[in-house]
Amino acid sequence: MPDNIIDYIFSKRQYAISMFLADKFYRFYIAQNPTRQELDMIANKIIENNFDIYLTVKWLLASDLMYSKKSLNSVIYKNPLELVI
Repeated sequence: MPDNIIDYIFSKRQYAISMFLADKFYRFYIAQNPTRQELDMIANKIIENNFDIYLTVKWLLASDLMYSKKSLNSVIYKNPLELVI
């Protein structure tokens, strides 16, 4: 077992953690009912960015998901100032 338990957990549960984060990001920034395909896309980006949250959120805010009809019609739509804060 490695000295750093967090690294060990991430090495064993990488996909599950990325899906959990993808679900949280989707529900906070886009809409309340994500599809599996949308979550997979975000989760893969999280893994690709090596769990760097800044890069993932930056990508998400500029992605087509953010400006889709589903997002724009959502009750949780936030103006850009709210997204920065």
